Amino acid sequence: MKHFTKEWYELCQKTSFHLSLEEEKHAETFSEEYFQQLYNTELNSWLNLQEEVASIMKNNETVNRNNNNEYEPFNRDRKIEQFHDGFIYNQEYLKRKLPETILKQIADIRVFTLNKATRTVINAVTQYCEDNEKSVNTTIEDFRRYMGEVSNTLDKAIVDKFRFHDCTITNSVQEDMSLILLLDNSGGFTNIDQVTFKNFNIIKQEGSLEDSWWLYEEVYKVNDRYEFHVLLQNNNMGLIDFIISADQISFKSNKILNSNEEL
Repeated sequence: MKHFTKEWYELCQKTSFHLSLEEEKHAETFSEEYFQQLYNTELNSWLNLQEEVASIMKNNETVNRNNNNEYEPFNRDRKIEQFHDGFIYNQEYLKRKLPETILKQIADIRVFTLNKATRTVINAVTQYCEDNEKSVNTTIEDFRRYMGEVSNTLDKAIVDKFRFHDCTITNSVQEDMSLILLLDNSGGFTNIDQVTFKNFNIIKQEGSLEDSWWLYEEVYKVNDRYEFHVLLQNNNMGLIDFIISADQISFKSNKILNSNEEL
């Protein structure tokens, strides 16, 4: 990828830490008593919400059965464990994603994980996120500018169809000089579920394509051949760069159009 790189994608994940933060004077110093009080308050609020949702689902049980959705009774102990697991995950995530300069200003990362912080910390996190967002948007604008500059040299039909954000690659099959990617497009914004690269050459592939989630794509033309750059994410949340060149590419929809269109 030349624009939507791994580094760019990681930056995208660091633009919203500040949105749910609330100023709290107690966050200035480490206090086990305050943390326990805050944790229990947030837990009880979450449990009440979950119980309310379960009650609504129970009342709509007949509708749920018709939609093949089974009603799951409210289990308080299980929900308490679920809340705790989510809290630990979020805490470790913040430790990995926030810069050390900000982490050093946080008296208790547990309190911060529950969205309470001092004004100084909130300002620092807000500035950090806004700077990241500016960088993210700059890359998007650069890519749009590039597409405008090369629009006359790229086949519009190929560029318009080669967009599979939020699709999943279910399988990749090689047949002679063709590579076929089968897609689950249920989460995407396309009806295409099969892409075939003819007379292909894999330039870069960092991991298995199967079961990977399609994030972003870029299309280039190099020496009269199309070059397709794709950023994928595997089941372990690892990012994969996939670059392939081909003389031709075809798109197929088996579920809706039942048509094969070769470009």
